[in-house]
Amino acid sequence: MHKFPSLSTVQQKYAGIAIVSTMRGSMYDHVSDDDYIEVVKDWVEAGSSQALYESDIAAIMDEDCTDCHSAGSTMTDAMTSMPLTTYDEVKALTKKGIPWSKLAVETHAHLFSIAMMVFILGMLLSITQVFNWIKYVLICAAFLGLWGDVLFWTLAKFVGFVGYLIPVTGGLLISAIAVMAIVVLLDCWSRVPWISK
Repeated sequence: MHKFPSLSTVQQKYAGIAIVSTMRGSMYDHVSDDDYIEVVKDWVEAGSSQALYESDIAAIMDEDCTDCHSAGSTMTDAMTSMPLTTYDEVKALTKKGIPWSKLAVETHAHLFSIAMMVFILGMLLSITQVFNWIKYVLICAAFLGLWGDVLFWTLAKFVGFVGYLIPVTGGLLISAIAVMAIVVLLDCWSRVPWISK
C-alpha cells in the first residue's frame, strides 16, 4: 500500500536537485551508501565545481551509476541515453526541479494535443440535449484542469508544496474529459435522464 507522500518528498520531486531527487527516489535501491546522496547534494550546493567532481563525485558515479548510465552499457535496464560518465553529463542533472526542456515538451503536449481533444469533446457536448449549465461546468472544468496542470508544474519548481495540487488538476482534467465523452456517447442514442432538456 502506498502512503501519501510527505511535503519533503513532493518538494524534492518538483523543486529539488534532479540528481539528488533521483538518488533519493527511483534509484535509491542502487545507492550503496546514504552518505553519498549528501555528498552529491553538498557538491551541487557548493557550485558543482569540476575539481570537487573529480575528487569526490566521480567515484560515487562509478560505483553506483555508470554500470547502467553509460553509452556502452550492456546491462538489462541500461540508460544509455542518459550517461553519467563525465563531469558535463553529471552537471547537466544538477538543476532544481523538472528540467525546462522536459517541462516544455510536457506543456506542449498538454496545451496542444489534450487541448484539441477537450475542444473537440466540448464542441460535441455543445450540440447534445444536456442542460447548458452542465455543458459550461464540464468544459470549464476540463480547461481549468488543463491550465492548472501546466501552471502548477511550473510553479512547483519554485514552491515545492504546489506539487500537491498537480494530482488535483490532473484528476479534474481526466474526470471532465471522461464525463464529457460518456455524456456525448449516451446522447447519441437517447436522452440522458436527469441531465437533459
